[in-house]
Amino acid sequence: MNEKLIEKKLREAVKRAGGLALKWVSPGVTGVPDRIIILPGGRVKLVEVKSTGKKQSPRQIVMAGMLENLGLPVAVIDNQETLTEFLNGINN
Repeated sequence: MNEKLIEKKLREAVKRAGGLALKWVSPGVTGVPDRIIILPGGRVKLVEVKSTGKKQSPRQIVMAGMLENLGLPVAVIDNQETLTEFLNGINN
């Protein structure tokens, strides 16, 4: 599954759940996750979207570690299974 299709499905599902799936662009800082998911109740999730079979870059791995050390885990979604698992988690 390609990255654009996964992102589209993610955005649509988050919208149906009453949230926002905002594109994260951070000038001057590389490796930030693709999406900031903001859900009802102030829940925030960070998501890196990859085409099936693609891996995070070394910089993305470092940034994910920094964010996780701050208490914000980064979900990596690269296929229908990981997308479904993530969406099940936001709906519970």
